[in-house]
Amino acid sequence: MCTSYYNTNKSLLDSRWLPDFLLLFFVLVSCSVLGQVVQKKIVTEVDYKLWSYLQAEAISDDGQWLSYRNSYHDTDTLFTRHIKNKKTYHFVQGQKGVFTSDGRYLCITPDAILHIVDLKSGSEKLLNNITSFEISKQFIISLSKNGTLSIYNLQSVLLYSQMNAMDFIVSPDKKVVAATIKDDAGQNVVLIELTTLMPRKMIAQTDKDTSFSNLTWSKDSKSVAWVGSGFKYSKLYYYHLTDGSIKTFSNTEAIFPKNMNIYASMPMKFSDNGKRVFFKIRQYKELNVVRKPSDVQVWNAQEKYIYPRMIETERWTQSPKQAMWEPETGRFLQITDVDKPFGASAGDESFALKFNPQDYEPQNKSEPDKDVFIMDLAMGESKLMLKKHIGGPHNLLASPAGKYVSYFSEGQWYVYDISKGSHTMVSKNLTYPLSVESDTEKDEAGYGTPGWEVEDKSMLIYDEFDIWKVMPDGSNPMRLTNGREQGIRFRILPQSKLQRRLNESRVITSGEFNFKDELLLSARSSDNYYTGFYLLSAKKGLTKICYGSKRISGIMKSENGIFAWVEEDVTSPRRIVAGMIGGKPNVVVNSNSHHEKFAETKVEVVHYKNGKGEPLKGLLYYPSGYNKRFEYPMVVNVYEKQSNQVHYYRSPGLVNNDGFNVTNLTSKGYFVLLPDTTYEVGNVGFSALDCVESAVKAVLSKSIVDEKKVGLIGHSFGGFQTNFIITQSKMFACAVAGAATSNFLSSHLSVSKNLEIPNFFIIESGQARMMASPFENMDIYLRNSPVMYAKNVNTPLLSWTGQEDTQVAPTQSMEFFMALRRLGKTHVMLVYPGEGHEMQTKANMADLTRKMGDWLDYYLKGFPKPSWIDRN
Repeated sequence: MCTSYYNTNKSLLDSRWLPDFLLLFFVLVSCSVLGQVVQKKIVTEVDYKLWSYLQAEAISDDGQWLSYRNSYHDTDTLFTRHIKNKKTYHFVQGQKGVFTSDGRYLCITPDAILHIVDLKSGSEKLLNNITSFEISKQFIISLSKNGTLSIYNLQSVLLYSQMNAMDFIVSPDKKVVAATIKDDAGQNVVLIELTTLMPRKMIAQTDKDTSFSNLTWSKDSKSVAWVGSGFKYSKLYYYHLTDGSIKTFSNTEAIFPKNMNIYASMPMKFSDNGKRVFFKIRQYKELNVVRKPSDVQVWNAQEKYIYPRMIETERWTQSPKQAMWEPETGRFLQITDVDKPFGASAGDESFALKFNPQDYEPQNKSEPDKDVFIMDLAMGESKLMLKKHIGGPHNLLASPAGKYVSYFSEGQWYVYDISKGSHTMVSKNLTYPLSVESDTEKDEAGYGTPGWEVEDKSMLIYDEFDIWKVMPDGSNPMRLTNGREQGIRFRILPQSKLQRRLNESRVITSGEFNFKDELLLSARSSDNYYTGFYLLSAKKGLTKICYGSKRISGIMKSENGIFAWVEEDVTSPRRIVAGMIGGKPNVVVNSNSHHEKFAETKVEVVHYKNGKGEPLKGLLYYPSGYNKRFEYPMVVNVYEKQSNQVHYYRSPGLVNNDGFNVTNLTSKGYFVLLPDTTYEVGNVGFSALDCVESAVKAVLSKSIVDEKKVGLIGHSFGGFQTNFIITQSKMFACAVAGAATSNFLSSHLSVSKNLEIPNFFIIESGQARMMASPFENMDIYLRNSPVMYAKNVNTPLLSWTGQEDTQVAPTQSMEFFMALRRLGKTHVMLVYPGEGHEMQTKANMADLTRKMGDWLDYYLKGFPKPSWIDRN
């Protein structure tokens, strides 16, 4: 049916001025053209290479330029683009991109060329054979492949060069370069003042048998330290720039631990006041225990660790230990040892925290309980601070100014006052729960803390939605955001080194925040449908930067207040937009512009209830070019909660770690369902069955899917669920399970290759949610293990595993394979040599993606049987 573009009141084509036949001809032609619908292409494998993944990298100080990266199937390209006029530069596989304050952009490409682009004039200069570079105010310092250290001004004019350089480091105040130089006699450490570019000043020299390494500046740029090392010999050097004094400390001195060396390859650091140098020491390699493959292994059930973990640590004799040296006094202090092997200085470096994770072994936790000791570094004395402390490193945080240590216990945050030696519950007056609800952890965990206000004035605490400020004695709690009322979860995004946590040897120093500055917050609705960013200031409170029903990420801020971020949606490829608060954002970069030429999918949020009446959601992706007159096959991908991916733009392609790609399938004419699943403790298998079948039934009720052509896919815990569901359900025509657990009993009684400890914790308090050992409740282990129901399987199964999987042992896939083989079931298993829990090589990613597609096409679309199925 066609409607003409004129009417009796006012026509574009008036019959008084045109012959009747001409009018009729025009209308007929118009109707013919209007009746034509432009057919969009369907994506095929040939088209996959067109897609790329866009990532924002940096914004210039003046907010006029952006750098971003597009990653393709076989390469990536770094771009720089002007926000307004869209002028663009590109660098294939460019790395280390940086904007300068005077309007230039620098990066290195794999051919060892340093590109220097003047963004104002458009001119570009190239420096060849460069391996590394650094910007220091108005200077470019570079090191070439042949060992030439060069200093240029920002106009690329060479100002200084030094042959035979091995390494360099620029002082924090950007005024001095320290470098190691090699000559015929040995190695030297030299200083080059950038303000004068005076000839180098040699501050130390060594012979050919000793090498210098690990150059480290103090935070105030007044001192530099490094290590000299040789065979069974090592020396720590300290040079003070003000008085020119140099001090050394070697492993030959009487106070240095016997048979130990300074560990030159581990990072060093200065204390905030520059008076202490912290470094690592370890015993001579020649003293390490040498074990041969022919040695008899002794596994003692009463040992703290099982044999693989025990030989890895060798009772902590071979692990590096933390130490401290005070150059001015010559004082040395070993902080950690075989008794307390983990620890480091923290806060203002006036104290250290240390512990032994073996304290309460053998046990069944991934993060063991431990006694935490605090050491006064001035006195060298240690005392017990926390007895049987639970949780990992993120539950033990030193304050930046060194006055307190915070930790979470039994639903509350506590602060340990170092000077008083007292513990205070600081969250007692907060009105909302601070514990994260979890059915996968035995120990209670909090929502967390971003850090402290400057000078440790107050502590910041998260509840489910908001950010709180509370005094160190627990008084005057203040809620800084109003997320709970809006259903928005606010979190602070660190924007500087001071705001970021520092983690050293599992001891964390919290971030530091100045409320005089604006704090950048991420914002996410409780249902994950809305995301964005806000600013928080003491004067204005919350100010929205961007927030909407899409996926928003990767925010950047220029010095003059221009923001840029990435946004995407199901039918909108990732793009970068930029603008100021209150203004209209400007689209700077659109990725995958060819997207519009292809038939796209749409996503529908499907609502359903499981057998307990619990409301759940799933994401249903429609086939490309969907026609409501037809029924289509459907693939169900199962994991845990997946509805939070509602705004993800999904590119097609072969580079998929687990072989699954939504767009690959929708472009081939499949519906794809991602259902949410919830679980009962000790009943995860039947919980998954209930939720997944309920979700599928909700879709089938729409009469858009062929109920005889539904496939099931899962990886890891989703692979377990796939295995279990096909032992109980007749709903699926085929299935694919990757890296899947099939026997909880044998998995529980195995070694976690990731950590070289018993796998108890994974099954008891991980996703398996047993919350008991099999010796406390054998029934739940057997009841939830797919292999126990293998005789019920009638669904053709393709399984896959990486032969080097350290997370879910390949034997789990093998057990299910053997059971199905013994029972004569239809099953094919793919074993990938050299791969782990996911595919890592692109060749294997592509192979798995294609084979999974072949399997689904064969069983769900009636395609010919793939030849590889029967090939040995």
